[in-house]
Amino acid sequence: MTREKAVGEAAFGYLNSGFHCAEAVSKAIVETYSRASDNGIPRVATAFGGGIGRTHQEICGALTGGIIAVGCLFGRSKAGDDWTAAAEIVAELRSRFIRKYGTTNCEALLEMFGPQEDFIRCKQLSGEVASMLAMILEERGGCTP
Repeated sequence: MTREKAVGEAAFGYLNSGFHCAEAVSKAIVETYSRASDNGIPRVATAFGGGIGRTHQEICGALTGGIIAVGCLFGRSKAGDDWTAAAEIVAELRSRFIRKYGTTNCEALLEMFGPQEDFIRCKQLSGEVASMLAMILEERGGCTP
């Protein structure tokens, strides 16, 4: 099994165990690519689920979870540090997301998916986003900024 597929399945599993989209994606990515044991994930992602605060407005929680994971892995810890890697990775993730789904808006995605039982399509999307981000990271040589 490829790393990308494993990360996607991990995110899907976290959703089925009770985490939401942003938490599951960030948790799957950071656990795979970070050496730090206490990184605040999924706690920092909690308010971003369901299109920010469960409003279904604004940005998709799965995409936000990926962005949070990139910040955790590549973010800077002091002013003036370079953040080019984080910006490039997130820009590529956003671009691929839009190519695949046509929008980053949670409400628009939900309308496109139609009625769902237990948010299954959202769970699948979260796994797909985690895999998408893992693929970008692997293309960049893993987790090297």
